[in-house]
Amino acid sequence: MKSACHQPGRRAADAGRTLLAAAVALTALLPLGCADWSYNQIALRQQLRDYERVFPEGQSRRTETTVCYCEQNVGGRTDAVVVLLTRDRQVCGKFQATHIERNYGLATEVSYVLRGEIDPELAHVSGSGPIDTLRVIADELTSLGGDKFARDAHAWVAAGIVRLLQRWPHPGDEGPAFPRLTDALEHVPGGGQARISVNEHGVYLVEYTHGVKR
Repeated sequence: MKSACHQPGRRAADAGRTLLAAAVALTALLPLGCADWSYNQIALRQQLRDYERVFPEGQSRRTETTVCYCEQNVGGRTDAVVVLLTRDRQVCGKFQATHIERNYGLATEVSYVLRGEIDPELAHVSGSGPIDTLRVIADELTSLGGDKFARDAHAWVAAGIVRLLQRWPHPGDEGPAFPRLTDALEHVPGGGQARISVNEHGVYLVEYTHGVKR
């Protein structure tokens, strides 16, 4: 049997596979840009005219109470942005979910990040507290209609909210959204890091991360 060092074709193939794996991993790490930029451009209390052009044409959907964006790249990264709206189409909350899945052949590495902001006064939930507010939001997101694009974007965010609630001390149950998210929860691992805080303006800031090194 010839040794591998005398098989240039095999070496080239192995090198090619290594480069391909590295390229896929690098692509997954690169930010989609548009999702991050769009999320950062949207501010609480904005009116429709201020946020309607933030998302790329053809890659966003409107429902009765949300505007959402979803995109996936070849490296296995999916970004979903969901904007919560009041009845007069003012921004009362926003979320971004980022899911990265890398398949290395013998193993698959998954990471997920959810970040969000909710203005409880504008959303008319100021008496509920962050935990109950998140339960209500997850319930509403999984109850909304719309096409598959909107439902997928809602599910990526709602699944992260459910995982966050599962990590919070003594949260009670996750709410009615849990049984509606069977498929999404298979892709959003539990047991991550959960954070909830309130800023100087009374805005709820939430974050759930899994598989992300800090």
